[in-house]
Amino acid sequence: MTRIVADIGGTNARFAIAHPHQGGYRLESIQVVNCAKFGDFYTALGQWLQELDQPQPTEACIAVAGPVEKTPQGGRVTMTNLGWDIRAEELCARFSLERALVVNDFAALALSLPRLPEEDKWALRDVPAQNQAPMVVLGPGTGLGVAALVHEGGSYRVVPGEGGHANLSAGSERELELLRILAREQMPVYNEYVLSGGGLVNLYRAVCALHGRPAEALTPPDVSSRGLDGSDPMCRETLLDFLNFLGSAAGDAALYYVARGGVFLGGGVLPRIESLLPESEFEQRFTHKGRLGDWLQGVRVEVLKAGYPALIGAAAWLES
Repeated sequence: MTRIVADIGGTNARFAIAHPHQGGYRLESIQVVNCAKFGDFYTALGQWLQELDQPQPTEACIAVAGPVEKTPQGGRVTMTNLGWDIRAEELCARFSLERALVVNDFAALALSLPRLPEEDKWALRDVPAQNQAPMVVLGPGTGLGVAALVHEGGSYRVVPGEGGHANLSAGSERELELLRILAREQMPVYNEYVLSGGGLVNLYRAVCALHGRPAEALTPPDVSSRGLDGSDPMCRETLLDFLNFLGSAAGDAALYYVARGGVFLGGGVLPRIESLLPESEFEQRFTHKGRLGDWLQGVRVEVLKAGYPALIGAAAWLES
């Protein structure tokens, strides 16, 4: 059965039709829109549906950044940064749907993991994963999303998380100094205060302060582009520090969920700067966990390529 699927972040909304295909899903009629251009979610969805060149499916799953409240009707969420209120029963009423679900975006991303083809990811730590062992996905975007996937009774179950609001840890003297600087503005310093698009700017300002230099008024894309092309040493250091902090957070997530099935890195920020991963100390930070460092040596880490895996996961939610 074909399904309407959507992935709603703090910046962009992605819509598609999902068709079952070879044990997974094929996406058609994909459209990405800027959320700021719409007053509410239903207007954005309605505009896309009006432009479809095929019959409208009667089932939909909407994956949304933020904590989703489970309801008998299928879930609801209020996106405080956009002012969007999304309710499953409202979706059914407005668009004549027989069934609708609203789920967390990283919960959808987690459910996509067993269904993603090999070409949609690449191995950063190429060690064997244990079959049917827990998996965890995390990724910096507008915030820092975290979710796990466990195998029980012949099927997968998603364990949602809000790891973006756990406290950020330091793995070196330099990182301790950066945390001290960041704590002047935010105490405690939580993960997504650094590991997110906006966090990239927070970290850039801290790096400048560490060197006693004034920070420019840069956007996250400015920091990324200047750091990647080497035109600004402060931005270059920021990107490497960002990846080092991400390594620590990824190692923490592997320990929280005993993720011998693998750690998967996604989100909107990482694809832009992943070329610097080999230059960073991500690997050392990931395994630098005291007595469990040797255990972490056996955890596989894969990077999700830019694409629409959360849409695949949203379609999979409707299988239950």
